[in-house]
Amino acid sequence: MNKINWKQEIKRYIQTLDRKPITKDSYCRILNSFNEYLESNNLLEPTKEDIIAYKEFLKENVGSATVQKIIVVLRGFFIDLASNDIYPNIMLGIRGEKINRTFKRSPLTIDEVSKLLRRAKKLATTIEGKRNYAIVALIATAGLRTIEVERANKEDLSIYGNTHVLFIQGKGRDDKSDYAKISNEVYNIIEDYIFARNDSEEALFVTHSRNSKNSRLTTKNVRGIIKELLRQIGLDDPHYSAHSLRHSLATNLIKNGMSINEAQLLLRHKDISTTMFYVHSINRESNNGELIMSDMLFKKEFKNGK
Repeated sequence: MNKINWKQEIKRYIQTLDRKPITKDSYCRILNSFNEYLESNNLLEPTKEDIIAYKEFLKENVGSATVQKIIVVLRGFFIDLASNDIYPNIMLGIRGEKINRTFKRSPLTIDEVSKLLRRAKKLATTIEGKRNYAIVALIATAGLRTIEVERANKEDLSIYGNTHVLFIQGKGRDDKSDYAKISNEVYNIIEDYIFARNDSEEALFVTHSRNSKNSRLTTKNVRGIIKELLRQIGLDDPHYSAHSLRHSLATNLIKNGMSINEAQLLLRHKDISTTMFYVHSINRESNNGELIMSDMLFKKEFKNGK
């Protein structure tokens, strides 16, 4: 096999793609992460076995949908390398990942969301703390996806009617035609963060570390922020994540009377069947068939003295 400059080939490949800029950015991140994996494992000439190992590594760290997306991107990359006689197509025979359509993220109760907000507020004494508090408040009340948080700009904050809103570039969208309503309380939290920044960056949420200052937050950054705050309130479990806040919003509102159609509109789901997963989750939570049967069998047995 030929030794190649992976960074150079990734850059070349991305430039040849006839895709939307946002798609090209996504592909670039995926391929650069793959390159980081190669470098960290000293894999100068990766093989099909290395791809299988990478797939297993991914399955331990991200969801099935993400694994499948990465496989699709890698397939395209290695097909291109092979067609240009640069490197063999080591993706041949690599199976896709079956996407699990059931939720693996547990919703938080209202008390747990309140506890998370209180923790974030307590830490909002620094610029990073103010940013994190604003992110938690925004996701908890408006149900933003992490990619929507990443794409948000200051100019997306506006007034619609008499309500503060944040215009959103949703999943698979090219424009920002959707919007989320923001309460006065949440708007004030976001405004406090923006005033504290006092910069000209367009991104609504940016980094503030010494090594990386004023760079747009990535979805990975957002997930890490939420995960750390969840850990600090005692929810250190793989089932709790940034998406749990979005899940919590839908679950708690449906439990309190919101219709499935209203929930679909709020969550910006294209297909109502996606929203129905929340209803199934609630129905499963309230179904105590196993416990009822246990009572019928064991309590009767103890009552009869057997």
